[in-house]
Amino acid sequence: MNLIISILKFLIKNIILTFSIAIAFYRLCTMQAPATPSVVFLNIGQGDAILIQQDSFQMLVDVGADTAILYELPKYMPENDRTIEVIVLTHSHDDHIQGLFSILNTYTVGTIVYASQCFKSNDFEYVTTNYKDSLYDLKDSWKLTYGDISASVIYPINLSCHNNVNEDSIVLDVSILDTKILLMGDAGYEAEEYLIANSLVDQVDILKAGHHCSRSATSDMFLSEIFPSIAICSCGKDNAFGHPHSETIDIFKKYNVQHLVTYEEGNIVFTF
Repeated sequence: MNLIISILKFLIKNIILTFSIAIAFYRLCTMQAPATPSVVFLNIGQGDAILIQQDSFQMLVDVGADTAILYELPKYMPENDRTIEVIVLTHSHDDHIQGLFSILNTYTVGTIVYASQCFKSNDFEYVTTNYKDSLYDLKDSWKLTYGDISASVIYPINLSCHNNVNEDSIVLDVSILDTKILLMGDAGYEAEEYLIANSLVDQVDILKAGHHCSRSATSDMFLSEIFPSIAICSCGKDNAFGHPHSETIDIFKKYNVQHLVTYEEGNIVFTF
């Protein structure tokens, strides 16, 4: 009897092990990258991090202030995809670039786009020393096309640096199929005036509002020019700056622009 019980235990144990291996193998084989393009405004606290992807291609626009991005990316990237093809760093403030170090330690990164002329950061010196082969210094325009995604830097191009580093933020014009998306980084009124004066912007569908929807960005004039349907405020709950500011929310309401705040909504996902 003891022999029969031992044999049964052995069989049950191996059946369970075989079943577990089969499940793991099935998950690995069926894990696929999203064929349809998507944009995710990641809820990473007080900061910016935007994931744009299609198939196995990923682009990040800013990476937040800390390791929070590492907890959010796996929700949208296939488990077996450990490469991020492009990272665009809009400017050198910590809440946009500090997450880069955790990304570089976790993923293989293809190209890091930044504008060195106006990019002053002691921490970034480590990146320029150790990852210089991955850096693309934005001295002129930069464009990217992958599948249904196209993106181009429209600001700052051949401009002198401002006293306020926010006004040197890279601004990205993104198109996905028929949807136009404008990513403003922390750019404020001065950048907005330049974009309008030089006919670099027109109507957009989705606006990542500048500077976390603070009162220093998204002017009445700018919003009336681009007239988005949706505006994203990327900021942390109970942040020390009071973002989003009520003045900016009032302008959204004036133009019937739906505004979404990351700390209220969580990760904000658009699938095309």
